[in-house]
Amino acid sequence: MAAERQEKRGEEETQPRLPDLGFVRDKLQKFQSKMLTDFEQRLSCMVEDVLQDLRQRELRAHEFPNFERSDRKSTWHNRVTSQAPADVSDSTNGHANGTHPRPPIQSETSARKQRRQLPEKVFVARESYLTALLQVEHMRTIYHIFYIILVMFLLNVICYDYFVDGRFDLGLGTFRGGLRRLHWVMGVWLLEHVFVLALYFAFRGWALVRHKLKPHSSLQRFWSHSCLILYISSQLVFCFVSTSLCLKFNLPFVSACILLLESTRLLMKMHAFVRYNAERVLNGKAKKEDAEEEKEGSERPFVPPLSCYTYFLFAPTLIYRDSYPRTSHIRWKFALNRLLEVVAIAFLYAFIHERHIHEHFGQYGLEPMGPSQLILKLFGMMLPSAVIFLCGFYLILHSWLNFTSELLRFGDRMFYKDWWTSHTYDGYYRNWNVVVHDWLYEYVYKDMYTHVFRGSKVAASLAVFMISAVVHEQVLGFALQMFFPVMFFFFGVVGVALVFLMRSAPKVMGNIFLWFSLILGNATLISLYAMEHYALKNCNLSNESWTYRLLPAVWRCYN
Repeated sequence: MAAERQEKRGEEETQPRLPDLGFVRDKLQKFQSKMLTDFEQRLSCMVEDVLQDLRQRELRAHEFPNFERSDRKSTWHNRVTSQAPADVSDSTNGHANGTHPRPPIQSETSARKQRRQLPEKVFVARESYLTALLQVEHMRTIYHIFYIILVMFLLNVICYDYFVDGRFDLGLGTFRGGLRRLHWVMGVWLLEHVFVLALYFAFRGWALVRHKLKPHSSLQRFWSHSCLILYISSQLVFCFVSTSLCLKFNLPFVSACILLLESTRLLMKMHAFVRYNAERVLNGKAKKEDAEEEKEGSERPFVPPLSCYTYFLFAPTLIYRDSYPRTSHIRWKFALNRLLEVVAIAFLYAFIHERHIHEHFGQYGLEPMGPSQLILKLFGMMLPSAVIFLCGFYLILHSWLNFTSELLRFGDRMFYKDWWTSHTYDGYYRNWNVVVHDWLYEYVYKDMYTHVFRGSKVAASLAVFMISAVVHEQVLGFALQMFFPVMFFFFGVVGVALVFLMRSAPKVMGNIFLWFSLILGNATLISLYAMEHYALKNCNLSNESWTYRLLPAVWRCYN
C-alpha cells in the first residue's frame, strides 16, 4: 500500500498542475471589460467622425459650393496609384500628368505588384483652398478682419513714429536694412540659372552617349557611374557656393533668405528633373507611350525639350512633368490682388519687427535679464508670433504661389490643404506645405522606402524628417550667420515625437493641442533666435576658438 501511495504521489508530481480556474476567470473578465471599454471608445470616436463628416458635407453643399464638383470625384485628392488612370486631361496637349491612360493589367501577379506600389502625384486643374473658401461671405468677413489688423498695425507705427521719433518712416528703415546688397543676390541668382540650364544639356549629353555605348555594357555602366558622381558633386558645390556667399557678402537676413531659399528651390528642381527623366532613359522609353515616341525612342533616348524644362523652372511646383493643367487665360485682377497682398504682408512684417521684436529684444545683453523678464517677453511675443506664422503661410503658399500660377496659367493651385483642421501632427505636416511635401514624398521618401530601407515606412519617414530639419536649420543658420540649432531641435526632435504621440488623439482635443503647440512653439522659436541675434550684436563676446561659436551667445552674454 505504501509503495502504491508513493507511486501515485510521484505521478501527481510529474503531471502539470492545472491553474486556478478562479484566477483565470478573473483575468478573462478583466480582459473582456477592457476590450469592451476600448471598443466603446473607438466606436464613439468613429461615430463622431462620421457625423462630423456628414455635417461638413452638408455645409459644403450649401455654403461652400466650390468644394462640391459634380464632374470630379476627388478635387482635393493629391495622389493616385499607378494602377488608376489620371482623373483629368485638361493640359494644353491633353495630358495633364504626362501620361496616357494605361491598358488594364492582365495578369494577377502584376496586379498584385501594382497594388504594392506607392501612389504617384496627380495634377488637377483646381483652385486653392482659401480661394474657394473666400467665395463665401462668412469667410470673406474673416479676411476683412485681417485687413483691419493690418490697418491697426499701420496706425500703431504712424503714431509711434510721429510722437516718439518725430518723423514718418512706415517701416521703410526695416526694408532698407533687410534688403541691402539685393543687387548682389540678383546677380548670383542669374548665375545660378545659367548653371541650372547647363545641367539640362549635360543630362542630354549623358543620355545620348549612354545610348551610343549600348553595345558595350561595361563602358556604359562606367559612363553612367562617372556622370552620377559628377552630378552629386555639382549639387554639393551648388549648395556650398550659395551658403558661403551669404557669409562672403555679409548679407542681411532678408537678402540672405531670398538667396538661400531660391538656391534650395533650384536644387530641388534640378533633382526632380534628373530623377524623373533618368528613370525614363534607363528604362529605354518615355513614360508617355505614344506610338510616335516609341518610334523616336528606337533611334535615340527620349529627353524632354528645353521648353518643358524652362517652364518647370518657374512653375510653382517641385514635381517634374512634361505638361501640366493650364488655364485658358490670365486673370489680371486676381494676379494684382495677390501681388498687393504680398506687399501688404511685407509691410506688416516690418511693423512687427519694429514694434515688437526690436522692442522686446533690442536691448538683450545690455539690460538685466532674469527668468521673470524672459517669461514676460515670451508671452509678449505670443500674438505677434501667431500673426507672423499665419501671414507667412498666406504670403508664400497662397498669395505668391497663386500670383506666379496666374501669370504662368498653371492650373493646379493646391499648394496646401486644410491643415488648420488637423488634429495630428502627421496630418499637419502633410497638409501644411503640399509643394515641398510632394517633393519629399516623391523623391526622398519613395526612394528611401524602395531602395534604402526596403519597405520600412518608419525609417523612411524619419530620414525625410531629418533631411527637412537640416535644410530648415541651414537656411536659418546661414541667414542669421549663427550656429543655434533650435529649429533643428524643434523640427527634427519635438516635431517627430509629436507625430507619434498624437496619432491616437481625439479630433477636438488634438486640434486644440495642435494650435496651442504651434503658437507656443513659434513664439519660443522667434524669441530664441531674436535673443541670440541681439546677444551677438550687443555683447562683446570673445571667439578665441571655434568651440566658443558652438556655445549660444544667449548663455555667454550673462554668464
